[in-house]
Amino acid sequence: MSVSPPSFTLLLGNLPTSVRTALTRLLSVTSGLEVVGTAMSTTELSVLARRLRPGVALVTEDELSGLEQLQRQFQVPVLLYCAGVPLLGMLREATRLGVYDYITAVPTTGPELAEWNSQLRRKLLAARPRAVAALPAAISRPRTVPLPPQGIVVIGGSTGGAPAVETVLQAIPVSFPWAIVVAVHLPAHFTDTLVERLRRITHLPVEAAGSGSRLVAGRVLVAPGGYNITVQPVSGSPWLGWQTDFVSEASLDVPSIDILMQSAARLAGRNVLGVVLTGLGQDGTAGARAIRQAGGTVIVQDEASSAVFGMPKSVIQAGLATEVHPLSGIAGALISHVPTRPVSLSTGTAGISRLQPVAVQ
Repeated sequence: MSVSPPSFTLLLGNLPTSVRTALTRLLSVTSGLEVVGTAMSTTELSVLARRLRPGVALVTEDELSGLEQLQRQFQVPVLLYCAGVPLLGMLREATRLGVYDYITAVPTTGPELAEWNSQLRRKLLAARPRAVAALPAAISRPRTVPLPPQGIVVIGGSTGGAPAVETVLQAIPVSFPWAIVVAVHLPAHFTDTLVERLRRITHLPVEAAGSGSRLVAGRVLVAPGGYNITVQPVSGSPWLGWQTDFVSEASLDVPSIDILMQSAARLAGRNVLGVVLTGLGQDGTAGARAIRQAGGTVIVQDEASSAVFGMPKSVIQAGLATEVHPLSGIAGALISHVPTRPVSLSTGTAGISRLQPVAVQ
């Protein structure tokens, strides 16, 4: 007997009639999506969110002022409706209020409308938690817990950063024993494109990071555009493990390389390697300082191979670069600093086997 998938619930703000009509058509042909409420004011939006606990809220630009209250009542991902393409500065501010992406006005022509519907469905479902299918009881197996990585590599870049990250990851072997987290300054709607580009050029598995994405040795997590993420200990588990989480901390550049590197340094200490690639500005400098103070390593791209030398130059001038290399040499330098010895096992006082990372020498 087939079982219908559980609904992913939507709370609507005071949307234009054209958007409501298009959304009604979309829901009629899409299973698993359900509208549970419609709010006519920002106050009602917060009240309904707390009571109905939706999976995502779809609101208008006029309701931005009420999002701070909404997130205090019930933290929910927000998809923003805009009459036109919003300004980047406005989007950066909106991410602090839970906005993860946006949609624009409904087009009138057939082909454009079909594409708009496709984008709306994809962006709504992007906020949906990933379900893990359970094995039937007859063939279920004991659950295994993946070994945590021995350390964390944080790769950051801005202008020219996406192709630079491709060059670095292309040379990383599948046996790489550390987790890799990538942060490139890109708008939210370019995240999927970057993930797909990286999947095509590396043998390592690549995923967009989300709340609770587990760090695994030899896997690449990409910080979603428009969000700041950190790495944190896995909670509620006797096993040592690390995961990514979204944070509302404001920053000039999003995703912030500084915030990500600082969290990695606090978590893994000397078992962190930061890579600062081409880009405009100073993002990565504060993160590099945190890594060096924790005993970790910072590798920086040189001027000749950088599209924009701002970020690498800032790290170098601050005296925080362990090594400086041309882009073609960064992967080799990174590999040379990462130990390949297996992690050691030790038994805690409660008799629980815990994994201890091997320190970088």
